[in-house]
Amino acid sequence: MTTDKPVDQAISARTRKALSEAKARGVQLGRAGADNLRATVEKRKSTADAFAQQHEALFAELQARGLTHRAMASELNARGIAAARGGEWTHGQVQRILNRYADLRSATPSADGSDGS
Repeated sequence: MTTDKPVDQAISARTRKALSEAKARGVQLGRAGADNLRATVEKRKSTADAFAQQHEALFAELQARGLTHRAMASELNARGIAAARGGEWTHGQVQRILNRYADLRSATPSADGSDGS
């Protein structure tokens, strides 16, 4: 059962136009899954890694002081240090960046030649 209302035709026309413009830009239509998202995910991960490395010494200081994740977030906000997207820090963001440091350390071989195990 199809209805050819003017609204449906307008939506259809806008959709066809947007898809043809995307195709002209080189977007591969009809591809789903990890392969289609890989470049975006890698770029976001690279940006997050760079942000984490920029603040590594600061987080080491906060950890050395024995602060909780919530206390670290409060301290960062009190110092006026913006989170990755420019907003205020939350304890969840602090936890994720600390997990990122742990992941980076476990992926990097230590100076004594061991693999960290």
